[in-house]
Amino acid sequence: MKTLFLKLAVGFLLAQFVGAILGPVLGAPAPIIGGILFAAQVARACVRPVAMPGLAFDDVLTSLFTRDLQKILFPDNSFYKRTKKLNTAADAPGFAAASYQIPQEMQQPTGIIDPAVFPLPVEEIEGGNEIVTLSLLATNPTRLGDKELLEVSYDKRASTLALHSSVLDQMAADVSLNRMSQVSSSAIITTSGAAVAAALPGLTGTRKAITKDDIIKGSTILDRMNIPGQRYGLVGATQYAELLGIEHFVDYNKTGNKSALLTGAIGELMGVVWYKRSTAALFTGAGAPKAVQAAAAADDNEAMLLWVEDAIGRVEGAPKVYINEGQAQYLGALMNNAVRFGMKLMRTDKAGVVAIRQAAG
Repeated sequence: MKTLFLKLAVGFLLAQFVGAILGPVLGAPAPIIGGILFAAQVARACVRPVAMPGLAFDDVLTSLFTRDLQKILFPDNSFYKRTKKLNTAADAPGFAAASYQIPQEMQQPTGIIDPAVFPLPVEEIEGGNEIVTLSLLATNPTRLGDKELLEVSYDKRASTLALHSSVLDQMAADVSLNRMSQVSSSAIITTSGAAVAAALPGLTGTRKAITKDDIIKGSTILDRMNIPGQRYGLVGATQYAELLGIEHFVDYNKTGNKSALLTGAIGELMGVVWYKRSTAALFTGAGAPKAVQAAAAADDNEAMLLWVEDAIGRVEGAPKVYINEGQAQYLGALMNNAVRFGMKLMRTDKAGVVAIRQAAG
């Protein structure tokens, strides 16, 4: 405010000084000439703001912006990268692709010990395919006004691109949770602990807490599926708090193994590398996987997932950035992103994935 008054005063004094010089020449009173010059400076500043010595409004922006942009927060979505990527960058599906096929061995040949009858019977071994449906994930266009790009203290274009990318990643995680929850009915375990209040917003009543026996049972089911490979687990904040109460549950911070933290893993228990997220899988009260982006219902149940890395396949297309520069009707540019993404349990028998779902308390 003081700077504004100072500029006004300087501008007024300069205008009066020039008026004192021009007044005798023009045969007009000096104060009137000075007043006209000062008014002209103010009018020019309002119509065409430029830096001029003594101009009262040479600085259009009077607000200061911190460079510490407070970004929108997203859950940790690193878990879905712990599945088998079925495509490479070279064969990433384009926007026209709607599905991806996973060939299946459906039968095995019959084994014979000490065959006595010849010729041996001939068998046909049939195969099959699992179809990975590719969803088109896209964001609505964002307007980047020319004026707005000048008035911020951070790179708004880069920030907007990153924000659109984060939204696509969040949608891919939502799709992944739904697809990873499509487990066999024989691979769904319900929790067996003490009744605790439902913690997720929108859920009511009580649910049974997770126990060590529940996790042991889940690991046993995976053992009997005969699928080798690294095992991973995803746990939401609600059941993670319950896990902390299980004896012998230790995390990497306590064991000193810091390298796994770089991948988002929080600890290893019973041969399973665990990932923590604000929310994990969600099932309806009827026991079906919750639909993607569906609103929470009072009788929904949270669930943790256990899986072998190669038991779940994902297909990631190449993200495409759309930028329409210089749109006259928007006084700026338009920007949005899109990508093809799909995920499915690799095997027709759905082996390699287990869900530990909350039971009603």
